[in-house]
Amino acid sequence: MKNFKRLIASFVTLITILAATPLAAHAEWKNNSTGWWYTEGNSWATGWRYIDGNWYYFYSNGYMAKNCYIGDYYLRGDGAWTTPPSDSSSSSGSTASNTNTSNDQSQTVYVSKNGIYHSSPNAHGMKYYTTMSLADAQKAGDRACEKCY
Repeated sequence: MKNFKRLIASFVTLITILAATPLAAHAEWKNNSTGWWYTEGNSWATGWRYIDGNWYYFYSNGYMAKNCYIGDYYLRGDGAWTTPPSDSSSSSGSTASNTNTSNDQSQTVYVSKNGIYHSSPNAHGMKYYTTMSLADAQKAGDRACEKCY
């Protein structure tokens, strides 16, 4: 009987320890042909997240924003927040970028949230956009801005 009580006490202690130990949240980076996302358990991250020492922004569909501004914050190619890039390269070619160069499939365009691509990241007061090549924008079904092109 004494051994049975010890067994029960040990079992209760073990259950208490296991119940008090928090389970680790499983979070990891994943990607596909559309882009990168960050899983958090059974869901994906949305909004701003601080991961491994960097800030990232995730759209409502879970995909990471990159090469764009979210509000006043610039996200570089790896998606991490950084200071804005130098405007020296964009100012030197501003005249050329306003002309119709739709034959250059590698041209950089700026896609607004409503799926219209522009020749400039500041077109028409646009604040939120995704940077990509013209070919990728057309592949995604985005359409050209009538004022830019």
